[in-house]
Amino acid sequence: MAAPLEIFNASKSFRTPEGGTLIALDKVSLKLASAEFVTLLGPSGCGKTTLLRMVSGFESLDAGDILIDGTAMTDWPAYQRPVNTVFQKYALFEHMSVGRNVGYALEIAGENRATIKRRVGEMLDLVGLSGLEKRSISQLSGGQQQRVALARALAGKPKLLLLDEPLSALDKNLRQKMQQELKSIQRELGIGFIFVTHDQEEALSMSDRIAVLAGGQIQQLGTPAALYRRPENLFTARFLGESNLMPVRIAGGQAELADGQRFASPHKGAEATAMLRPEALHLTPPEGPHLTFDGIVTAEAYTGKDRQITLETASFGPLHALLRAGGWVPEQGATIRLYASLGDLHLIDEVAR
Repeated sequence: MAAPLEIFNASKSFRTPEGGTLIALDKVSLKLASAEFVTLLGPSGCGKTTLLRMVSGFESLDAGDILIDGTAMTDWPAYQRPVNTVFQKYALFEHMSVGRNVGYALEIAGENRATIKRRVGEMLDLVGLSGLEKRSISQLSGGQQQRVALARALAGKPKLLLLDEPLSALDKNLRQKMQQELKSIQRELGIGFIFVTHDQEEALSMSDRIAVLAGGQIQQLGTPAALYRRPENLFTARFLGESNLMPVRIAGGQAELADGQRFASPHKGAEATAMLRPEALHLTPPEGPHLTFDGIVTAEAYTGKDRQITLETASFGPLHALLRAGGWVPEQGATIRLYASLGDLHLIDEVAR
């Protein structure tokens, strides 16, 4: 059985107004498994939206191939491709009712009225808007408009749904609710979703896999847990969540931190970077092998369920820790020691500069 989407060495460049060349995609390859939710994550200008537009057919490739269900899409125009897109700006027709918006593509395709009515009803039920067929777009909230855009994109039964930052205009609570609903809808439909965002928490909570992009290339592709806990490079470590990065020297199977603490390491290089996530630092020593970090608390903030502190150390500079609220939390100016289990330490084969 062919994969819903296969991208091979996709490349695209644009001419800049100054006469130069901007490389948007540089030999990007990606294969989507059946009914998989994959997120393209990265900063502005990394190539994620360009890649989405290549799949949809709104942009052409300079080189490479895109296959959907095993069929090469090179010569297929956007309107013939078995995909639909939900945009950041929903692009709804203000002069049409909710029902007309959802069924518009079916009308254009020449479907009969009974089929359109049935399909519109199914889609509105799916997105929780049953009974609003005759409502005007202007009478809907932002979250309802997002649902209409989603229903419209799904009405034609696409093999693949593309979502270009569709939740960015929603407030935090509604955005979190829609994240859950989108994932639930994707599971119910059993089709592939390609989701574009620059929001790290959104990517971690929704995705089966995440492709972290920078400079037109995929820096790392994997499950949210793998990318967060074991990033392969410094860019992924820095971009996906907050991290404490410390230089490490390695010799004879032993790694040594700048303050002299040592531990066994299988890494072959002479230098590396040790990464500790803020939540890996604790006020009490864990069981088993661990590291210690002494310093002065220079900042402290309450987030509701956690306390964020910054510990200024002599050997590593500032280290960031995330401590569970409710227990004792050191005040600013206090001299303290933090502990981290060696199992939470991850080495990256790059040297932080």
